[in-house]
Amino acid sequence: MRVFVLAGLCLAVAACDQTTQSGASLSEASTDTGAAPPPIYEPLVDMHRVDQNKYRRDLADCRQQAAPQEAVARQARQQEAVGNTMFAAGVIASFIPASTYNQARTLDAASGAGQVVGGTTAASGAATAEQATADYALVVNVCLAHRHYRLLRQ
Repeated sequence: MRVFVLAGLCLAVAACDQTTQSGASLSEASTDTGAAPPPIYEPLVDMHRVDQNKYRRDLADCRQQAAPQEAVARQARQQEAVGNTMFAAGVIASFIPASTYNQARTLDAASGAGQVVGGTTAASGAATAEQATADYALVVNVCLAHRHYRLLRQ
C-alpha cells in the first residue's frame, strides 16, 4: 500500500509541475501571464559609443534567435526540480514506520527507488540545463558579435 502512496505522490508532484498550456511556446506563455520570465543569460558588452535603443532591439532579436535553447534550458530546470522533489519524497518515505518485516522491506525498496529515480532525473536535468544555457549564451554572443558589438565576455 505504501508503494502506491509513494508512486501517487511522485506522480502528483510531477503533474503539478506541468503547464496547462500544452503546445504553447515560451513567449506565448509569458505574454499570457503579463510578465516575461527573466533572461537566463545577460551578455557583457562594451557600451562605449553604443546607442542604447539600437542595442536593446538587437539584443531582443538575438534572444529571439536563441529562443529554442532557452526553452530547452527552462524545461530542463523544471525536470531538475521534479527530480529533486521525487528524491525528497523518497527520503521522507524512508522515515515512515512499518509494523512488519515485509512492510519494512517494501517501504525500503520503494523509498530507495524514489531516491534513485529522483536523483537520476535531477542530475539529467541539471546537465541538460547547463548545456542548453551554454548554447543559449553562445548564440546570443555570436549574434551580437555579427552586429559589431564588442563583447567583454565570451
